Amino acid sequence: MIKAPVQVRFADCDIAGHIHNAVYLHYFESGRMYFFVSQLGYDWDWKAKGIILKKNTILYHSPGLLTDQLSVEVECTHIGDSSFTLSYKVKNQTGEVRAEGESILVCMNYAEGKKISIPQEFLEILKKHLNSEGQ
Repeated sequence: MIKAPVQVRFADCDIAGHIHNAVYLHYFESGRMYFFVSQLGYDWDWKAKGIILKKNTILYHSPGLLTDQLSVEVECTHIGDSSFTLSYKVKNQTGEVRAEGESILVCMNYAEGKKISIPQEFLEILKKHLNSEGQ
């Protein structure tokens, strides 16, 4: 599991002072990018060994607030041949889960415009972060 900090912005909140529901997809994306960069570095060839988002799901638990100090926990819950699933938990400073979700991602060679098998280096990282429920 990788834990990434999240910066709550004033623009993330609605008129009731809660973090808008759609913003959690941005938090998931921030956590996902933190996961990839922390594990693959900045020199990964995303055009030849990239990913494309297939599906997102979100389950909301409690309203997030502007004053929250949030983090998003990212882990792998499923590995296929060319796709994998990442799960997320957005938590506040006391550990309360504000929202959780999943993304199904497919590996893709953008230069050739086609789906590819998960690259070996990436597969090893995903296995390292595969939770016990996904094994």
